[in-house]
Amino acid sequence: MLITKQEILEQLGPKIKKARIAKGYTQEYVAEHINISADLLRNIENSRNIGSVPTLLNLCNLLDITMNDLFVDFLTNSNSSIDSTLYHYLKDISKEDQERLKKIIIYIDKTY
Repeated sequence: MLITKQEILEQLGPKIKKARIAKGYTQEYVAEHINISADLLRNIENSRNIGSVPTLLNLCNLLDITMNDLFVDFLTNSNSSIDSTLYHYLKDISKEDQERLKKIIIYIDKTY
């Protein structure tokens, strides 16, 4: 399956906008913190511009999302979507609970 720029634009913008809103950030706040113009961010969110790789990485870091979150719909490797799903569950639990879960996974792996 070949992926077009338009398909990427249509998926990327709404995901970035949703993540920004979930954080309670304004477009101006995000733009200022990743050193881009508010116009560029608006164009990305409105599916008119993809932005550069550094811009996308900075958006991911600021909005606490992964590149997998942005591109999972285009990936043919199903492990990528599993990784992304697990990441979302894990990021919201305490470090202590993450460590407990890690020990459980190691135990299961060794046992089975």
